[in-house]
Amino acid sequence: MKVSLVVSALVFLSLSGAHAIPNSFISTGNGNAIPIIPAFPRFNADLTEEFLEEANWKDGSFSGPWSEEPSLPDLFVRRMTANPIVMGEIPMTVVSYGDGSEITELAIHFLDAGIYFGYQGGGEADRDARAEGRNRRNEFSRHFKTVSESVQERLEDGCGRGTVGVIGQSPALRTSFTEYRWEKFVLRFIEREDHSVSLHIYRSGHEPKALVESAWLNADRRDRQAMLEERVSASESGPARIGQLPMFTQGMTPFCGIHSLAMVGHYIGLRTSPEALAAAADFKNTGSAGGSDMIGVHRAVADELGMRVAINPKLDIKRVERSIQEGLPVIVWRRVSAEREKHHAKVAALGAGEALPKLTLEEMEELPEKHKKGSPSHASIVTGVDVATGEIFYTEPWGATGQDRRMRLEELEATAYAVFYFKL
Repeated sequence: MKVSLVVSALVFLSLSGAHAIPNSFISTGNGNAIPIIPAFPRFNADLTEEFLEEANWKDGSFSGPWSEEPSLPDLFVRRMTANPIVMGEIPMTVVSYGDGSEITELAIHFLDAGIYFGYQGGGEADRDARAEGRNRRNEFSRHFKTVSESVQERLEDGCGRGTVGVIGQSPALRTSFTEYRWEKFVLRFIEREDHSVSLHIYRSGHEPKALVESAWLNADRRDRQAMLEERVSASESGPARIGQLPMFTQGMTPFCGIHSLAMVGHYIGLRTSPEALAAAADFKNTGSAGGSDMIGVHRAVADELGMRVAINPKLDIKRVERSIQEGLPVIVWRRVSAEREKHHAKVAALGAGEALPKLTLEEMEELPEKHKKGSPSHASIVTGVDVATGEIFYTEPWGATGQDRRMRLEELEATAYAVFYFKL
């Protein structure tokens, strides 16, 4: 259906009073309905009613432009590439999650600090940048209050008072929400001060009771190991590789470490968003990860999954290889440079082919120094190791272009300064 037809249909429904959902849910001019970031593409239709029509959940037939992101087998993740009106507001992100052909969750992120503040190389490095940062944080706080109150008022007008609930076991990840019910849907409203305002919609009876999927929670250690090993592909002619790693796209946020952790956590069984992990890590909204508790949030994810995480300052290839064979990806923080990342992008564009040539002495000397604090860094996920050819396979939180990348082992060894191994 074309955008103009969708808009006309929704306007007609609104004027005629024919829609079944509460009037307060539909934008009538008293909400904000103004993009927080005007440059974001708009999808000029109010999709509130479509999102609360059960038939649309069975075949995923929501209007608008959607892009599909890589996910696990039998699961899909789709993200809107232009933002509609929902509950009288224009969200920053709308994501649908599905199992088979049916939608299982709609996540509507009205306000997201990662997107709002964006990535800023070096953070707030001087007085002018810090002053601008304070102004932006004050502006964000005003938006937070306005958007939060507007959405909650609409929910309460349509559904009555919500009930407060909590999900999650580890203190850092434990999340409070206000739950509303309308016909066959459960609507969970979550606000994380200084970080995000979101609405998560589920079909009644399908709302999660825990942050970890039941198949993982109910399995013993042996069954968990079997579940992980099933995801490893290996042959006599090739190394062990982990496939079907889910994708959370970092975009222009400073959340590379957060998105990499969200991807690995989701791969194992954690069902929480990068926005939630950023709040748990207490990001300071300065355009960088400076001052956040990234180590703590990795440990919190491991605790929530009933696992452990070991953090080492250097790369141990044998240990990485063993972890991959057990079905567990390895998160690596490494120093980066524009020149080397351009090189890796060219290698990725070529696809699989001949083994990468070993780095020359001159190339090794030009690699970024891993012990130089404050220099550019990035988080990547190792999904395979080929010791025979001297290559590692890795994934970046950049969408399809971040998959199936290759790098020489000696480069990763020279630039990695923190390595995260998850263990049963």
